[in-house]
Amino acid sequence: MHCFWPRRKFTGLLAPSYVLGWLILGGVHAQESWVDVSSALLSQLTNNGAKQAWPGGVSGVVVNRTNGAVTMKVVGLGLWRSFDRGQNWKRIDGNFISGRDETGWATTCDANSPDRIASFSLDGVAGWTIDGQQWRAFTTIGRNWDYGSIDWSSSNPQTIIAAKHETTPPGEVYASENGGQTWNKLSVHLLESRNKISMVGALGPKTLLYGNGDGIHRSSDSGLSWTKVSSFNAQTRVPVLFNGFHYLGATNGLLISRNLGVTWLPQGAPVNIWQGPFFGRSEKEMAIIGAEGIFTTSDGGETWKRKAALKTKENGFLFTHNWFGCYAWDAIHNAFYASSMGNALYRLDL
Repeated sequence: MHCFWPRRKFTGLLAPSYVLGWLILGGVHAQESWVDVSSALLSQLTNNGAKQAWPGGVSGVVVNRTNGAVTMKVVGLGLWRSFDRGQNWKRIDGNFISGRDETGWATTCDANSPDRIASFSLDGVAGWTIDGQQWRAFTTIGRNWDYGSIDWSSSNPQTIIAAKHETTPPGEVYASENGGQTWNKLSVHLLESRNKISMVGALGPKTLLYGNGDGIHRSSDSGLSWTKVSSFNAQTRVPVLFNGFHYLGATNGLLISRNLGVTWLPQGAPVNIWQGPFFGRSEKEMAIIGAEGIFTTSDGGETWKRKAALKTKENGFLFTHNWFGCYAWDAIHNAFYASSMGNALYRLDL
């Protein structure tokens, strides 16, 4: 059974009635059911002489919504894919990708064509595949990235925008118009605090977004000039494109744009969103990650059901919703995956 929580303002503490309902309806059981699906591979790699970069483990995970294939980023050792839910793994990045994911928005895929993946590595080589087969590295600039966004609307995307890690002054943003071969530093800056709003988006060949707690700003000239298009603040740090529409998540639910970010409208019932939306078999099926746990909808967000708590800390960094935690949804097998630097990749079957 699953528990549905009516929407309330989140204060950091749960009311006793909420806690009781969670205990009775399976929240603790779900929290304790995360299964390690990567340590066998990591042990095999180590035994064969491979050495992981600090802090080891897995950081970064995406799922192909059409077939349930899961791809994880092994710290320092690239991207690995499993078609059998974590039993067997094969490296897929052509040995291009290295480093680790600082955040849950660093490795992402094209929701419409999920074999198209981009990985914005920190302290390693970042890169992508635009066809699911050939991989290309981005030109490295210093320590590289916290997260980034690709113009997945194009069959041969060239426009990228990314948030650089630990800069002076903080929050530098870079864009590329040639697939990451060269980068241009933009005039805007983000808030680097992990609890603060910061968002970047590539929506078209010259169309970019950014947010830093003062609404959503849009550029149609590759970041030379910006216009504030919405007072909404997105918590999700990159937009998601699916079936022609762009989605962002906020404190009170989904935001959707049907016109390349010119306008943003709320969609559905309130829910606190930091990661996602992750899509299932249609635009009606979605999952999101928020401060209050993992939620899903089967009606386009008109109603949300709380499915589980966030993954609890193991050996390394926290599985936080707003920075270190990386989450993905397998709607076909009704399962979630979670990773964070220094930890294994875990699967939760519902």
